[in-house]
Amino acid sequence: MATTELTNYRVYRIRWLQLLVYILVTFSNAFHSMTFAPIESETAAFFHITSVQVNSLAIIFLFLYVLGSALAIMVYQMFSMRTGMIIGALLNAGVWIRLLALISPSRGYAALLIGQIFPSIAGPFFLNLTAQFATRWFAPQQRDVATALCSMANPLGAAVGSLLPSLVVTDGSSSRQFFILLTIEAAFTTLTTLLLILVIRSEPPSPPSPSEEHHQSINIKEDLIRLLTNRHYLILLFGFALGLAMVNSITTVLYQLIQPSGYSSEDAGIFGATLIAAGIFSSCVSGVIMDRTHAYLLMLKVLLVGVCGSTVFFIVVLRPHMFYPLAVSISLMGLFLLPLLPVSFECAVECTYPVRAEWSTGLLLCAGNVLGAIFIFAHGYLIKLAPVYTSNHIFTPASTFIVIIFVVSASALFTYKGPYLRMEAERMTIPEPSANT
Repeated sequence: MATTELTNYRVYRIRWLQLLVYILVTFSNAFHSMTFAPIESETAAFFHITSVQVNSLAIIFLFLYVLGSALAIMVYQMFSMRTGMIIGALLNAGVWIRLLALISPSRGYAALLIGQIFPSIAGPFFLNLTAQFATRWFAPQQRDVATALCSMANPLGAAVGSLLPSLVVTDGSSSRQFFILLTIEAAFTTLTTLLLILVIRSEPPSPPSPSEEHHQSINIKEDLIRLLTNRHYLILLFGFALGLAMVNSITTVLYQLIQPSGYSSEDAGIFGATLIAAGIFSSCVSGVIMDRTHAYLLMLKVLLVGVCGSTVFFIVVLRPHMFYPLAVSISLMGLFLLPLLPVSFECAVECTYPVRAEWSTGLLLCAGNVLGAIFIFAHGYLIKLAPVYTSNHIFTPASTFIVIIFVVSASALFTYKGPYLRMEAERMTIPEPSANT
């Protein structure tokens, strides 16, 4: 990038509308993954299926993430960002198929599974764009906040997915209750799809920053080689994948984790929502701090210490009649865990620049989601080893597994010392972005 360029970079007010639509469509995709997890026992009884089959309806989102990412990369390589997002939104609308399961609940599992497959494939069409979308529409001074907001759309959808089902479907579950739940989700998804088709654009009339003006096109082979030979990125990939996998596992089997201590599916929904709510708040604060300081490495280390501490606190208070301390511990976990998403995304983009952001962040998410699916099966097995709460027995096999994974993840990420390549490239240009009036 030449040091004498005098391009007048600018941002446009419509970027906020683009951001809102992106958040809504990503949100709608996320809550489908959690539809049946908080009502596992009710779903199993109504559709005459096992707990493993119910868990599979969430796990499929993790296993199919690699396939969805591969399709998304090919689509975005061939077409524009707008076209790719529309294709993802149409796949997302495949959740309407789940309603067919209500015709004959005892034979409806296939319809549920197929209805989950389409949004599972659609997820990467949006999630892998988190950092790239922020880069394409926002100036460097707002980019980190935009990344934080974009990265929170998925956890927010998961939070609603954890809370809404337990409010609609009760212990006396009926076809009417499941019809209301599935119709609400499908209708909202259809609305977001229509909004996306009407509103979303591939890019602003002019670039908001030097890094976006000089971005490279996707070259799958060359980009993959660059990523897999970048030692800084590999450290980030290893630590992030373990952490994300454990978060996915905990949110999916949260009810099964707390059930031995006497907590209900409604409690699980509330706990999941508090985790996400605290995480969204701290992510927004982290985004502002990142925009002001760009101290990604320091924030990464502070958050990791908080994750380990809050995890130990959660395990210690996971006992009967400890609802409020348990809620506080889970909130603290969300407070430190979720901001790691935007911080890690920014670290990945910085240390791998000029590789496209959807590649560097997409590979992080692929590894974390696939590993998360494996962790869910492992958690299911470990929970069965201690199905009943035992007094004075704090560290169960499942809780020990959680602590070990978070400690290993934190230890790896503590060694990360990646460079800020994108920021260095942008410093070589003079102009500041201006706002469109």
